[in-house]
Amino acid sequence: MISFDVDETIFRQPCLRQTAHLLGFGNKWDQYDAMYKKGRISLRDRLVSHYKLLNGISLADVIEEVSKVQVMKNLRETVLKLQGHQIKVILLTDLPDFVCLYLIERFGFEGYVASRVGVKDGHITDEIEPLPDKRLGLRKYSAWTGIPLSRCIHVGDSLNDIPVFRIVGYSVALNAKPAKVKALASYQMETDDMLDVYRHLQALS
Repeated sequence: MISFDVDETIFRQPCLRQTAHLLGFGNKWDQYDAMYKKGRISLRDRLVSHYKLLNGISLADVIEEVSKVQVMKNLRETVLKLQGHQIKVILLTDLPDFVCLYLIERFGFEGYVASRVGVKDGHITDEIEPLPDKRLGLRKYSAWTGIPLSRCIHVGDSLNDIPVFRIVGYSVALNAKPAKVKALASYQMETDDMLDVYRHLQALS
């Protein structure tokens, strides 16, 4: 099984941050980011605060803006090639599940581990179950699928991917900025084409 982070791994920029700015509440979104970076709120609180800003907004309006965010080249092609090797391809992110459902429909991913954010009558609600610990989420998913973590690969770019790197069999830091992320991954690469990840993994087999 291979899991992909979403923001700045699949999307080239943070998709909901860009959406928040386009929908008119980007400054408030950025304030929570700043509070988190200064250690004034936890990651869990940051996620809940962010997603509460979406309360009452039409899901269609949010997805319309998310769909405008640039993604890596050849995503669907990469997913299909990995699936051709009988590899399960999923998303692992602290973003809301509705972003994952959009990516599954567009690119063919098979599943996801994500924060849960409610949607009722086409509008986002304040029912939020954040996923601040992606490692815990993947452990549960691994147990559910029966695929051992030693046979899992994770592709990510952020500090919150490091705990996942530590429990999987192989990891790729993709376009990562923090030096620590690059250092703790099995391999690191810079590219705008997701097929380069596939080619690297194929060369290992």
